[in-house]
Amino acid sequence: MRFLLIISLFLVSACGFKPLYEAGGSSAAMQAKLSAIDVGPIPDRLGQIMRNRLLDRLNASAVQQYRLDIVLSQTTEGYGVRPDAATTQEQLTIVAAVKLVALDGDAILFEEEMRARTAYDLVLSDFSTVTQREDSARRLVLELAERIHRRLALQFANS
Repeated sequence: MRFLLIISLFLVSACGFKPLYEAGGSSAAMQAKLSAIDVGPIPDRLGQIMRNRLLDRLNASAVQQYRLDIVLSQTTEGYGVRPDAATTQEQLTIVAAVKLVALDGDAILFEEEMRARTAYDLVLSDFSTVTQREDSARRLVLELAERIHRRLALQFANS
């Protein structure tokens, strides 16, 4: 078993595998690039949650070289219809239109739409339904923030 583990480590190192956060051989270089991103304001409470998560993950510095613009949109769709035409589940979809702009010359480095979705049950209690909807939206926004962070790291690793 140990022999297979050692062989697999050699195979991984031989294939050119390189960790994502190792830009130019040091994670400090990647962190410097990520901290040079200014996250623009995102409207609404969900936008505030996303922006705060991104600011925590990016560790923004005083010298900004890039601007990250994000527009969130949210849709719900009912399904699981009962015989009395009431829906029993809702599917929540949040779409983040992300744009990374270089501040010197306003060149767009990348522009992408990311989406995340989840479903939750609709119950008789309005409070429970609203709580589920808000919690689901919050979890989706945090997931999208993590995906945006990884996408930014990938952008800088490839450039």
